[in-house]
Amino acid sequence: MSSFDHQKFDGIAFSKLCDTKLPSIAVSIIEDGEVVHARGFGYKDVSAALPATERTLYGIGSITKSFVALSVAKLVEAGKIDFHDPITKFLPLRPKTFQGLEIHHLLSHTSGIPGLGSLEVLLFSAFGEYNHWLPISSLGDMQSFMDDVDDWAEAEPGKRLFYLNEGFVLLGEVIAEVSGRPWFEFVREEILTPLGMNRTFLEKADISRDPDVATPYLIRGARVSPIAVPYGSGGAGGIVSNAMDLSNYVKMYINGGEFEGKRIIGKDTLSKMETPYGKMPVEYYGGDSYGYGLQIIPNFHGHKVVGHGGSVDCYTANMSYIRDLKSGVVLLSNGTGYSMGRLSMIAQSLLAGADPGELRAVKLETLLKKLEGQYKAYKDTIFAEVKINGSFLMLSGEDIGKNIVLVPEVEEKGVARFYTLDAGAKLEVTFRFNKYGVELLYERYRYRRAGPLPEQPGTQTG
Repeated sequence: MSSFDHQKFDGIAFSKLCDTKLPSIAVSIIEDGEVVHARGFGYKDVSAALPATERTLYGIGSITKSFVALSVAKLVEAGKIDFHDPITKFLPLRPKTFQGLEIHHLLSHTSGIPGLGSLEVLLFSAFGEYNHWLPISSLGDMQSFMDDVDDWAEAEPGKRLFYLNEGFVLLGEVIAEVSGRPWFEFVREEILTPLGMNRTFLEKADISRDPDVATPYLIRGARVSPIAVPYGSGGAGGIVSNAMDLSNYVKMYINGGEFEGKRIIGKDTLSKMETPYGKMPVEYYGGDSYGYGLQIIPNFHGHKVVGHGGSVDCYTANMSYIRDLKSGVVLLSNGTGYSMGRLSMIAQSLLAGADPGELRAVKLETLLKKLEGQYKAYKDTIFAEVKINGSFLMLSGEDIGKNIVLVPEVEEKGVARFYTLDAGAKLEVTFRFNKYGVELLYERYRYRRAGPLPEQPGTQTG
């Protein structure tokens, strides 16, 4: 019998769906190597009121990178490529920067090249936001786009992690060159078919034929707008899948590269994929790092978490696993709202028997919600308003101005300290919890919280 508290998790997930206006979430929870909980929340299609399920298709974004990395790893095991082969051995890339780059550097985002923005422009264009136009439809187009990259490299290969979507587009071309098959055909034949992932797609024709696809939505403040499925991100983020297919994928990783008696990748090679090669620019849990197409948290409640997130704005996703607990989480959504990565760590906390409320990000969420609201000064003379904006608070009020950013600094017993900048000087802002409820001290003023704000459409806390 499962020990996973699915009612607690479902309550948390549903509240985040409501808080951030996400149309739907699909989830699969793996405990002791088996799926113990799978369901959908909300609508895959809002206008038609069609419910999402664990079998509904969603874009998985950058989780795609793990499939590209696993494909490269399989070619390494087959002796057709080496992780430390130069990229120019397989692709005719002209800029000098590429002459020193290895497959290893692209797999681990340690090329030293900052993100070039081509995939972002692709998505903006798909959303009708035509600020720029980059019609990159082939390797030749990508080569032309990257011709001036010598002036853009920031560090020597291996010295610093810069998340580079374009690197995984190039790796897809390497797979095609070495295997003699388009990269996704290789993925389908060598990974998806053995794993029974029969409803995981890349091509528009395949996705369009499936009757159970979540409508992608753009969430812009109070506006939640359906859009067309964005295509074209290839090896950087183009795969569409569902929670049950991805459960098989996660099970394979939990089992050390094996699924139902079929060896997908060797344990030693998988170990190289799960080895940290560069630190992530933001460490949410301590030591957050990147391997080969996989993100790594080395010590999460005493366990190593491996996985990957994904976002193409209108779809967000996360998969994670803890091998020594044989636990796994798959989360998919058709919009950008509450962080699927954070929700995954909440689920992993429950699977590890820990309190998710003790996670730093969750504690901050809880604190910010306590502080949001309307405030009044002495005898209601003047008013102020505090709103949540991501990981910050925004303060507006009579005589003090609008949208003053409050940065959290210290939370102690009965007191939460924030700060802002005034003409470049640091100004401390204090919230107190006492018999009056919540009080705010800002510069010369003392306020008391009058009550929560009316519901703010589109407000995000993650």
